[in-house]
Amino acid sequence: MLILALLAAAQAASPSEVKSFGDWAAACDNLRFCEAASLMADENLDNVPQIAITREAGPTGALAIEISPDAEYRGGWRIEVDGKTVLSGGVSGPSVVIIGLQANQLADAMLKGHTLVLRGGDKVLSQASLKGLSATLRYFDAGQGRAGTTAALVAKGARPPGAVPAAPPAPRVTFVRPTGKPAAISAALRAAMGKQSDCDAVYAGSEGDLPKTEAWALGGGKTLALIPCGSGAYNFSSVPFVIENGKAVVARFDQVPGWTEAEGIATLVNADWDPAKAELGSYMKGRGIGDCGSSETYVWDGAMFRLVEARAMGECRGSNNWLRTWKAEAVPAR
Repeated sequence: MLILALLAAAQAASPSEVKSFGDWAAACDNLRFCEAASLMADENLDNVPQIAITREAGPTGALAIEISPDAEYRGGWRIEVDGKTVLSGGVSGPSVVIIGLQANQLADAMLKGHTLVLRGGDKVLSQASLKGLSATLRYFDAGQGRAGTTAALVAKGARPPGAVPAAPPAPRVTFVRPTGKPAAISAALRAAMGKQSDCDAVYAGSEGDLPKTEAWALGGGKTLALIPCGSGAYNFSSVPFVIENGKAVVARFDQVPGWTEAEGIATLVNADWDPAKAELGSYMKGRGIGDCGSSETYVWDGAMFRLVEARAMGECRGSNNWLRTWKAEAVPAR
């Protein structure tokens, strides 16, 4: 039992993985929040399904199904499963969101069908294959401890909803608000960072100056510097350094950014520092349309960058909904 508990703790200490089931992708994060996204059944990009299913953790965890039309639409709608109308209503926002008892009703119908279509009059607003949905929602049941209870979506049993475990508390991460001005970066210091990261070698033989190094104040006399480290058509890599008292060291992370090579120096992609939120972001696209990839958001705790949210989508099949695999609560230091 102790070994199992230790394994569970180790698994909970890092982002989860996105799973694929037929024409769906799913993930349950460290808070047992589960999310699924519809995927293209083929390579026809003219009609990309955008359906998201989410369920909160705990005995009374709410289920929601959101269907986004392919184009902006306002007016009456109906949801059909295999040609039979299940629900109808009116669109007043960018998407149709089904919650409460209607969400359970729609989920039951989807589990018994092959295709879901959202229509506005005679026009198809969105449609998706339901292949793999049963396995997806069964994954929800297992990830949230619902299997064998009446609260399960697929793996139903006789046990009451009270048997479902409560959502675990979110990890608390204390962060430092940025203050002061960034340190000046001398030519010698810039060269040292470029050599240590081996990033300058990426630009060896290129004409002109090296790409600009961006720098921001972190507070406490420390500065974040992003050393450019190569680029492609839609991804720009950089290595983060922390400068203090004229010396620079590669920034530390409690969860290494996803683009980092094994045993390698921490590498960010399309990095962005938001001083107002005190957040460092990394966003790696698997292809140009942004329907797959991974992203991480960090805060600075005074010594290292701590992960507060991670999202990913491993399948390049049309979904713009990257699934949450990690969530922490960021609390400002006093």
